[in-house]
Amino acid sequence: MKKKDAEVYKKKLLKEKERLFLNLQSMDKTSLHATSQEGSGNLSGYVSHQADIATDIYEQEKSLSFMGNEEFLLEEIEDALQKIDKNKYGKCEICGIEIPVKRLSVEPYAKLCMECKKGEEEKKKSSDAYGSLQKNTRKRRGA
Repeated sequence: MKKKDAEVYKKKLLKEKERLFLNLQSMDKTSLHATSQEGSGNLSGYVSHQADIATDIYEQEKSLSFMGNEEFLLEEIEDALQKIDKNKYGKCEICGIEIPVKRLSVEPYAKLCMECKKGEEEKKKSSDAYGSLQKNTRKRRGA
């Protein structure tokens, strides 16, 4: 990939990195520390209902899941930025061909070309299906 093109992607990646970082900060400040009691102004320490506790836990777990996804994307972006610095950006990690510009425009942190990505997803589906089949077989046998 030409250095000029890599710089364009680097700017995109840095912009996305900043956006994700700000999202994480916002989620950390609001979602994880606020409970329905705090939101309603009830700071007495008494729980009004079990459903309120369940809702708080659900919302915090949902926020943690979102944060995990954002952190994963940040790691992917960091990897892509390091590849740009090492002049290895835009090459498929499996087959080594150039990842098409169309794909990088949509997902600038892509590590695989579409053919290899499809192959990896098929392997994962097969692996998941096989694991599920084994689990069901063990249940039937009583193991």
